[in-house]
Amino acid sequence: MKKKTLFILHWISRFLITYAILFSLIGTIALLMAAKTVLAPLLAVKKLQMENPKETVFMAVYRENLLKAGRTDTLFHHYVPLDSISPLLQEAVIAAEDDDFYLHPGFDVLAMVQAYEYNLTVRKIRRGASTLTQQLAKNLFLSSEKTFSRKYQELFYTLLMEHFLGKKRILELYLNYAQWGKTLFGVEAASQFYYKKPASQLTQQEAVRLAAVLAMPAKLSPLNPESRFLQQRMTMIWNNLYMHKHPKNRTDSLSSPAAADSSVNSTADTVITAEDSLTLLPETVDEGESAPVSSETAEPDTVRP
Repeated sequence: MKKKTLFILHWISRFLITYAILFSLIGTIALLMAAKTVLAPLLAVKKLQMENPKETVFMAVYRENLLKAGRTDTLFHHYVPLDSISPLLQEAVIAAEDDDFYLHPGFDVLAMVQAYEYNLTVRKIRRGASTLTQQLAKNLFLSSEKTFSRKYQELFYTLLMEHFLGKKRILELYLNYAQWGKTLFGVEAASQFYYKKPASQLTQQEAVRLAAVLAMPAKLSPLNPESRFLQQRMTMIWNNLYMHKHPKNRTDSLSSPAAADSSVNSTADTVITAEDSLTLLPETVDEGESAPVSSETAEPDTVRP
C-alpha cells in the first residue's frame, strides 16, 4: 500500500512539474511577444528623437508599387528642420488637416464623434478624423490596410509620439514626409518644384495652396486655378486661419451645424494610401524640368541641435 501511494505521488509530482514547465514556457513566449509588441514601437519612436528616417513605410510601399507597374520614377525628398519651413506654411497645414493640433493629446475625440455621426447619416465611410500625429504614424510605420489591429497600432504609436516627441517635432516630421505631389515628398521638395524657392520663403498664398493639396497630393496641383475642389479646400483653410486669429468668432461659429460639418472636413483622413496614389499616376510623370533632391541617394539625417 505504501509503495502504491509513493508511486501515485511520484506520477502526480511529475505531472505537476511537467505542466509547470509547460506553462512557464508559454508564459515566457507570451511575455516576449508582448515585449516585442510594446518595445518595437517604443524603440522606433525613441529613435525619432535623434534621427530622421531615410524614408517612411508609405514611401517604400509607393516605390514598390511603382516598380510592380513597370515604373522607375524617382521619389524626390529633402529633409529640412522646422525653423527652415515658413511659419505661414506650418499654420496653413494645421488649419487644413488638424485645426486643434496644439490642443488634443494625439487624437481628436470631438472630430471622431462628428465623423462617426456623418458616416452613420450617409451610411458610408466618407469621413475620418485622423490628426496630424495619427497621419504621421500611418506614414512612418504602418501599412495602409484598414483593420482594427492596424488602428490599435496607430493609436499606440500616436500616444508614444505625443509623449516622447512633442508637438514641434511631430509637426517637423509630418511636413517633411507628407506627400505633396505624384513623386514629391516633404514640403521642401514641393516648394522647390512648384515655386522654385525654399520652404522658408513661401508666401501665405503659396502656403495655403500647398496645404490644400494635401487632401489629394497625387492628383492636385497648387498651380491649377481651375480646380473647384482645390478652391473649396483653400476657402476652408482661409476660414480656419481667420478663426485662429479671432478666437471669439471661432467659438460662436462652432455652435452651428454648418461649422461642425466644416470642422470634420478639416480633420479628415486626407492621407491616401500608397496604392490609391499609384492609381492616380498618369502614364508618364511630368514633374517639371528641375528636380529637387532625390531621396534615392540621401542618407538618414541627424537632427540638428
